[in-house]
Amino acid sequence: MQRWFQWISFKKISTPEEFDALVCRVERMAHRNPGFYRSRLRLLACLGYVYILAVFVLLFAGLWGIRLYLTTIQDLETIESLNYVTILVGFSLLRLFFVRFDRPKGIPLTRQQVPELFAMLDELASVMKAPKLNNVILNGELNAAIVQRPRLGFIGWQSNYLLMGLPLMQALSPQQCKAVLAHELAHLCGDDGRVSAWIYQIRRTWYDLAEQFEYSSGGFLFYRFFSWYGPFFRAFSFVHARAQEYEADQQVIEVVGGHHLAEALIWLYVYDHLLLKEYWSTHYHRALHQPEPDDDSISQILQVLRSGLSPDQYCRWLALCLARQTTNASTHPCLSERLERLDYIPAELAPPELNATVLLGDKFADLTAQLNQFQKQKEIEEWADDHDYSQHQLAWLHRLNQKPEHLLTPEEKMKRASTTWQLQDQQQALSMFQSIIAENPNQVGARYWVGYLLTEEGQADGVTHLEFAMDHDPSLVIPACRQLYGYYHQRYQPDRAGPYKQRWQNHQKVWKMALAERSKFAQDTQYKPHGLPDAEIRQLTEYFSSYPEIKSVYLAQRVLERFPECPYFVFGMTRRPFHRKKHDFYSNQKLKGLINCAIAFSSDYVLHFLDELVNWERLKRLPGAKIYPQR
Repeated sequence: MQRWFQWISFKKISTPEEFDALVCRVERMAHRNPGFYRSRLRLLACLGYVYILAVFVLLFAGLWGIRLYLTTIQDLETIESLNYVTILVGFSLLRLFFVRFDRPKGIPLTRQQVPELFAMLDELASVMKAPKLNNVILNGELNAAIVQRPRLGFIGWQSNYLLMGLPLMQALSPQQCKAVLAHELAHLCGDDGRVSAWIYQIRRTWYDLAEQFEYSSGGFLFYRFFSWYGPFFRAFSFVHARAQEYEADQQVIEVVGGHHLAEALIWLYVYDHLLLKEYWSTHYHRALHQPEPDDDSISQILQVLRSGLSPDQYCRWLALCLARQTTNASTHPCLSERLERLDYIPAELAPPELNATVLLGDKFADLTAQLNQFQKQKEIEEWADDHDYSQHQLAWLHRLNQKPEHLLTPEEKMKRASTTWQLQDQQQALSMFQSIIAENPNQVGARYWVGYLLTEEGQADGVTHLEFAMDHDPSLVIPACRQLYGYYHQRYQPDRAGPYKQRWQNHQKVWKMALAERSKFAQDTQYKPHGLPDAEIRQLTEYFSSYPEIKSVYLAQRVLERFPECPYFVFGMTRRPFHRKKHDFYSNQKLKGLINCAIAFSSDYVLHFLDELVNWERLKRLPGAKIYPQR
């Protein structure tokens, strides 16, 4: 017990640096003494519920003591009221042990439908001694996963779900698919698998309980504990989850062969880039013209995967995937580390002649049709929002195009060019960005987009623009370096690509901490006056006046420790009461999305409603903070 308290820290972890330092510390401890680590992890997983139970036990003890006292003085009416209070407290206690977990969504597969797939799963389960799979679900992801859903909440009795993506089956050969399935089943094998699932369940349960208690009327009993316990437990379970990924890969080597898993990982990473470029990038264009999703979205994804990719694309995207580093943003190791542990040297691969969809037999076409309909229903609500956003953007773009050129502000010209690139024509957008540079060669955003669009076309003229952008804006270092790294690899010039990879990786950690600082709003968050010229404030007032839901708007700058030369602005808004006859009702999230579609602003910013900010009174008190309505 003394050793436990020697390294445990009760200091609240509130910054990415502190979290990363704790993860490194736990990793070293787990490496030196794995048994000590595993035992403490189990104890720590129980600690949250032990604390909550202790609080409720003390409450019951207090209520029971009061009841005994009332019994001695014969106050029967108060005793009856106290009994109701005790029942309510008991009901709340029972609810702690039955946190609801939703069932995974998709098309259920049966043994009768796809016997070949189940034969492969049976073979793997037999060799690996894996527990029974209760459900196999087909979905539209380029991925596979094991999900455990506790039937009795905290008590357990797990139901095991295997989620299989039809795009994954299209992308991989049967043996590569088998390696991926073996990796997923490895998470369930042996005692460690059951412990891992239990820890994952407790982690998710804790999140639900933390959200319930932190801001509730009784939150003062739990807030201080959870503000320490949360990050500390995440660091512990994070180390365990990453170790499980490596161990699962090692089991695949023994069962299927490491080279099959390595090739599967490469194809999944590369095809993810292919879908992003050839399918998902056209999402806004489709949403602009269609009020509903396509009837055959999964079929379109499968067709993109069938069409394959060129050797240049493969070389570029593989290089980008291998350049990524393992970070604490995800428990999964990066591709290069996994390939190294699998003892596999990346090389150019030929697409599989036979893909894993053969495991679905003659049901492939029918399952694809079912999945098309399922995907349409799944996307329909989000698609409607995207359609509204794109129509809203198009209306504002038309408004900017109708405005005389000499009356457009620099911010409006950038907004017009970026919206044109997103919704209409890249070549037209490129001309607009180049016109902005002709007027102001130091416009960093325009320089970046010209460089990006030119290098996408393979033109070397874009390199200078990207280098200028990354030298003058820290937020553009990573995307510009990534673009140039891929550009030179596609031209088979790895020596020229190397420095950009180094700069990208060096900048990644510090910029991650800067983003964390900008996204966090707490009691000690400091603001300063916005310092914008009157002309830009009048322009902003015009935008906000177009939304009758907005009652008032305040604007301030965040006081930043990291990269203060890159200002970050905060808009704090209040809403008018909803009046059905005057305007439609939009949720806060959708209203912010619509405003983002319209607003043309010179710097990075965030929109918040004042009731979402912890210390909004501090923002309102700043001189000149209120910009709408103007006095």
